[in-house]
Amino acid sequence: MKQIDHVGALDVAIQLDSELIKVGKLAWRTRERRSYFEYAPEAIERRLLLSPFNLKLEGGVQAAPNAPFEGLHGIFNDSLPDGWGRKLLDRRLQRMGYDFTTLSPLDRLSYVGTTGMGALRYTPAGALKEVADKTIDLDWLAKQAELVDGEMDAADIDGLQAAQGGLGGVRPKIVVGYDKTNGRLIQDRNEGLSAGYEAWLVKFRADSDPREIGAEEYAYSLMAGAAGVDMAETALLKGASGVGYFAARRFDRGAKGPIHIHTLSGLLHADHRAPQVDYSMLLKATRLLTRDQRHVERMFRRMAFNVFARNRDDHSKNHAFQMDAAGTWSPTPAYDLTFSIGPGGEHNMAIAGEGRTPGRGHVLEEARTAGIKESAATEIIDEVREAVDAWPQFAEEAGLSQRRTAELDFVLNDRGVPPKHDVKATAQS
Repeated sequence: MKQIDHVGALDVAIQLDSELIKVGKLAWRTRERRSYFEYAPEAIERRLLLSPFNLKLEGGVQAAPNAPFEGLHGIFNDSLPDGWGRKLLDRRLQRMGYDFTTLSPLDRLSYVGTTGMGALRYTPAGALKEVADKTIDLDWLAKQAELVDGEMDAADIDGLQAAQGGLGGVRPKIVVGYDKTNGRLIQDRNEGLSAGYEAWLVKFRADSDPREIGAEEYAYSLMAGAAGVDMAETALLKGASGVGYFAARRFDRGAKGPIHIHTLSGLLHADHRAPQVDYSMLLKATRLLTRDQRHVERMFRRMAFNVFARNRDDHSKNHAFQMDAAGTWSPTPAYDLTFSIGPGGEHNMAIAGEGRTPGRGHVLEEARTAGIKESAATEIIDEVREAVDAWPQFAEEAGLSQRRTAELDFVLNDRGVPPKHDVKATAQS
C-alpha cells in the first residue's frame, strides 16, 4: 500500500468580500498528535477574531486541545467534512492504493484546500485526480450514494467526492450551481459560477432515512418558515425518475463571496456526538457572541420549533454563526430541520434540563433564563405551535404521501390514529 505524503504545515487564509486575506499558519506535531496555530500579523492588525471563545487574537503560537477534535482547533475542525464526506475521501484514497488510516487532521484539511464550506482556505492543497464531467444527474448520483452507503465497490467514488464539496453531516449531499429559471444544475467547485447560477446543496437519502425524506424535509422547511424561523431558500428538485431531492440555497455564499461560518460545536470546543451542550449554553453563547438580544430570540424560536416539531437531532453542529467582513456575528439561517428521534429518543440538547418530554413550561423556563420577556416568549411559542398544527398543509404542498403525513400528524399534533408500525423506528434526520 502506498504511503501518503503527510502535511506538516498549512497556510490559512480567509476570503472576505472577494478579498483573500492571510490568517496564519497551522502546523502539526505528530508526536503530540495535535496542531499549533499562529496568527499572521496582518490578521491581528485587521482584528480578524475568527473564533472568539477559544482562539485568542494575539501573537505567538497557540496549541489546540487534544480533545475533542483529534488535536485540532475547533474553528479548523469546522472546515472538515464528517460522516459522509469523510467516508468518501477515505474510500477514494483507498481505491488509489493509499493507507487512509494514517491521515492526520492537517492531511484532511489539505484535501479540503480551497473548495470547502465557509470562507477559510488551506494551502498547499492535496492533489486528487480531477473529475472532468461537471454535469449533474440527480438520480444517478443518488444511486451512487446508495452504493457507497451499502459498501458496494461499483460506486463512482471519484464523481461523488468531487461533487460533495467538503460538506459535513451523515446524509449524502452535493454542492451545485442551480439556475432557477430553467432548473439546470452544474457542479460547483468553488471556481465561480456562470451567470444565472446560484450556489445550492442537494441531499440524498441515507439508509436510515424514511423513503420520502426529500419531500419530508422540504415540508419541514415550509413549516419552519411559517413558524418564523429564519431559513435559507429551499426547493424540492425532481430527478427523471420523479423522486424528489431536498435542496437549499447555501448560506455560506453571499453576493460578495464566501461567508465565514463557525458552528456552536467548534466555537465551544464541544463534541457534537456527545450531549455536552444544552439550549441554555446556546442562548448564552448567542448573547456573548452577537451582543444582540434580537439574535437570542431568533435562537429561542428555533429551540421552540425543534421542541414542538420533534427535531431531536439538534446537536451543537446543527447550530452555527456567521461573521461579516466587519467582524460582526449573527446566527446563520436554520438548517437540518426534520423529524428525528434523537439519541435514545431524547433531544441532543436539553431544554431546561429535560430531553425526553420537554413542553411549554420547559421552553418558558429557558426564556426566563435568557432574559426574554414572557409575553415575547409566549407569542413565539404560539406562532410555532400554529405552524406545527398546520403540518398536513405543508406536507401536501411538498407532495408527501398521505400515510407519512398522517404518521407524523399523530406524533406532532396527536391527531388521527396511531400508525400501524412504530414511526420513530424509521424516522431519522
